[in-house]
Amino acid sequence: SKMGLKKTQDPSKFEVPENNYRLNRRADDVEPQDDMMKNSDSSHSGGGGGGMTADISDYNGGHNGALANNATSSSSSSSISSIPPTLLLATLYASISGLLFGYQMGITGGALHSLISSMGLTSSQAESVSSFFFIGLMVASPFGGYACDRLGRRSSILYTDGVFTLASLVLFFAQNYNSILAGRFIAGCASGVSLIAAVSYISELASAEHHHAHRGALVSTVEASVSLGFLVSYLAAYGMTVYLDYEEGWRLLFGAGTFFLALVQWIGMSKMPESPEWLAEKG
Repeated sequence: SKMGLKKTQDPSKFEVPENNYRLNRRADDVEPQDDMMKNSDSSHSGGGGGGMTADISDYNGGHNGALANNATSSSSSSSISSIPPTLLLATLYASISGLLFGYQMGITGGALHSLISSMGLTSSQAESVSSFFFIGLMVASPFGGYACDRLGRRSSILYTDGVFTLASLVLFFAQNYNSILAGRFIAGCASGVSLIAAVSYISELASAEHHHAHRGALVSTVEASVSLGFLVSYLAAYGMTVYLDYEEGWRLLFGAGTFFLALVQWIGMSKMPESPEWLAEKG
């Protein structure tokens, strides 16, 4: 009987704890599920709303940015149109100094072939024709600032146009090798002063017109004209080679091309005003 009581009591002892364990385990399993539901609800409500808010704010920001860009472009275009025509024409004519510089450097490659065959130059002499332009440029450039202060910015450009004309005549009527070197040296001297005068003239004229915002863009046209001068020289050499086939085409390339550009600049700059800052310095 004692053994039977133990058998009957043993299951009763462990039945309740086992049931309690199962109930507690089920309760533990249910609570995380409730927490997960709460977290998911909060994530859907908060995260979804935040995502929609972020999307709306991004849209509004992009829309406002597009409006700002349009306003900036319209204001810049209106400010460019407000530049006086005199300032634009002065920039155009002064930039021919860069055009002349680029033309003098680029035309050598197209003119050397006819020059060598016409004058019977050696390779070293042909190299000297190219280098003498840079020698003149190096000699005259240090005096460019002095010429601008002494004569004026506009007047310096006009005087260098006369020097370019002299160089073009020397090259066009050259009869020997030394005359060609002299013409190239004179052209280099003119380029050295003309570039300095053109940059100073455009910068000071833009400052006097109270267009400081566009002063850098206007001055950079001189540098852009240098590249344009290379293009003009290549096109001129190509046309001379293909269409004219003139044995002494170097005379036209060196002489006529330089003379035409210098003449256009002289005619245009003679109608432009002098730099107001230079006039103020001279009283």
